[in-house]
Amino acid sequence: MNNKLPSIARLCASCVLFSSISWADIQPDSDNDVFALSIDELMEVTVEARKVKENALAIPVSISVMSEQFLRERNANTLLEAAYFIPNIDITTVGENSGCTHCANITIRGIGQVDPLPTVDPSVGLYLDGVYYARSPGGIFDLYDVRQVEVLRGPQGAIFGKNTIGGAVTIYTHDPIADTFADGEITLGAFERRDARMRANLELSDSLSSRLTFTHLNRDGFVRRDNGEFEGGQDEWAVTAKFRYQITPNLTAQLSLDQRRINSGSAPSILAAKNDQADLLVLYNDLVTQSGVADPYPPLQIFGSSHQSASLGTNFNTLDQSGALLSVEWQTPQQWQVKSLTAYREFYATYGRDFDNNPAVIGDTQDFQRQFQFSQELNISGSALDDQLSWLVGLFHFDEHINHLTDLVFIGGLYQALENVPGPLDGSPLSNPTSIGGPGNPLNIGLDIDSGFDNEVDINSTAIYTHAKYALTRHWSFHLGGRLTFEDKMQQVQSDADNAGVILIDRTLQTQGQKNGGPIERSWRVFSPQGGIEYHFSDKHFVYLSASRGFKSGGFNGIPNSPTSAQPFDPEYLTAYELGYKTKLLADTLQLSVAAFDMQHKAMQLRGGQSTEAGLEIFIDNVGETSIRGIEASFEAIPTHDWHLSGNLSYTDAQFDSVGTATQVTTDSTVMRSPRWTAALGLRYHWPIAQRHPVKLSLNWGFRSKTYNDVYNTELGAQGSFALLNARISHAITAQMEVALFVRNLTDKRVLIGGNDFTEVFGVAEHYLAPPREWGVSLSYQF
Repeated sequence: MNNKLPSIARLCASCVLFSSISWADIQPDSDNDVFALSIDELMEVTVEARKVKENALAIPVSISVMSEQFLRERNANTLLEAAYFIPNIDITTVGENSGCTHCANITIRGIGQVDPLPTVDPSVGLYLDGVYYARSPGGIFDLYDVRQVEVLRGPQGAIFGKNTIGGAVTIYTHDPIADTFADGEITLGAFERRDARMRANLELSDSLSSRLTFTHLNRDGFVRRDNGEFEGGQDEWAVTAKFRYQITPNLTAQLSLDQRRINSGSAPSILAAKNDQADLLVLYNDLVTQSGVADPYPPLQIFGSSHQSASLGTNFNTLDQSGALLSVEWQTPQQWQVKSLTAYREFYATYGRDFDNNPAVIGDTQDFQRQFQFSQELNISGSALDDQLSWLVGLFHFDEHINHLTDLVFIGGLYQALENVPGPLDGSPLSNPTSIGGPGNPLNIGLDIDSGFDNEVDINSTAIYTHAKYALTRHWSFHLGGRLTFEDKMQQVQSDADNAGVILIDRTLQTQGQKNGGPIERSWRVFSPQGGIEYHFSDKHFVYLSASRGFKSGGFNGIPNSPTSAQPFDPEYLTAYELGYKTKLLADTLQLSVAAFDMQHKAMQLRGGQSTEAGLEIFIDNVGETSIRGIEASFEAIPTHDWHLSGNLSYTDAQFDSVGTATQVTTDSTVMRSPRWTAALGLRYHWPIAQRHPVKLSLNWGFRSKTYNDVYNTELGAQGSFALLNARISHAITAQMEVALFVRNLTDKRVLIGGNDFTEVFGVAEHYLAPPREWGVSLSYQF
């Protein structure tokens, strides 16, 4: 530990705090009239980063908080759109190779998830109303009726548990209140956008209230295929119902039900570059020319337009997602807070993409994923010793079942072409071939890259956790916490070479340590500690130093092509040290937050490959180590009721120290999806034309330095430095009606959410695109 502290002390940084309002005690009409609040109310931010309600400026956690107002001002309807204005976070739906439009692949401080394969766990936890979203499909959703979003940076394993080594994103929606009202919003805009959002809060009796929300989102895509289809469109609806029952003054129960469906096209992608002389393209063309069984690939089509594709292949994204949550809160006679969360969630998701973006069948992927999860959490919090000691203890149980089918087609027809040449390409006898080619040659199977992988995964996890803070004096305090997790995992997998009709792996495969074959099973027991010390100069200034350790669960290879590559791998571990300072200045109208971090990421789960007679074997092993250091700084100022300024700046240096046998990266590689610099500035102005009918202006700018979108650090797949500018103007026509005009990506920057370069082997490089400039107009009305 002593080796880490000097490097932290040399860094100056911040844990970032954005504009946020705790809406729990604010009446519904205040949601659209933020300027009616006092400056003290505007600067008071309540969070639940440690599962109890606390002031954001009083906790030793690096955190960004986004209120409903924050999201609206930045025209951010999803986490994907909000991420451009949050420091040290990167969010994409596509990962490396999925083409998904609703998957949440989140990276914080260079720690993240490569793609949505369910056999590999995420590194950043996503929570909705306290419920863990274990898989990325369905994790990008409309943030309508969201009360607050909290982004916690650094390992959160002591409180939130597994798979939070990068951090956690917690989203809280509005609960029913004892009042009756309704409002709605209609939005029209670019690409035939037609959105409708409605919500109603009903006071059914003195003790029972409900809240209903409905959204329907529809728009065309912005990448047009030659056949008239679009990519990047949206056709989605969602409904949520909440019922809150005040059983006694100290006991409350709430039931939440939700349903969501999506039926849209693939993630918007284009052919960014081509190489008609790529290795496998040349091999295929030579073989079919020799055998005459098919026509050679024509030259690939690439367009000058950045929003056009020649694809005729896969173009779908669907999601059917639902869940139920029963939460119970009880304040005991001893003033302890008892909270229980019982939740069930399930989804069925399909997504695919044609990564060559051409009529030729060079590359096509399709995923079909079904997931069921049940979780139960119980925690108790309280205080003692005249409030010098605050404490929390909790229990957590989680069960999950996943079925995942992946179909991969690369160089369609290559196996048939090999089978139709007279003999092995090197002239060796077919009875003892040393090269591919010829009917019945077993070596041909290695190039049958038309494969299916059928995974079934079961997960059982139980944890106990605790956290305590003790005030030694009026100025000094310390905190300690820890979580002990017990986890069991099981995988059954089958993989096929479809054209050859060969089962590469069946569900009775034999693996190391299993003499009789059968499912692959692993168990882990991991303790995640956290602790720190704080010095409070006053109730407005404090500094903290903390240390924490978290883990990302072990898992399985989801795309093995041989029994030897179907091996499990162990958890990743991350140890972090953080030094931070938070303060209020200028009569509490200015907030500043600073923090520095130093993290060691070990036993990273990296892919490797080796050539065998059966072809290229892909495996995953715990061989990587990285060192990550950085700074984060932010401010928020409300000099008057009419002006609101905010901004942040972050710097991250993430370097590989060791890569072992991994073949995707070297020690010179840059950690993917980890820009060195991020920054944001926000300006809001309240133009009091009339006391009850103001005009509100907001302008928001976000910056990202160069980012590599794939682990290989290919330049064709990288996103250069860019800045986004969003603008919004709204006018309250009446006390009930507001109209707003907004523009996203005002300067029409070309921004990638993903990219790959396969030009050497497959002849193509693909770009996944964020939307170009979009305009829209919204009309909202309160009933």
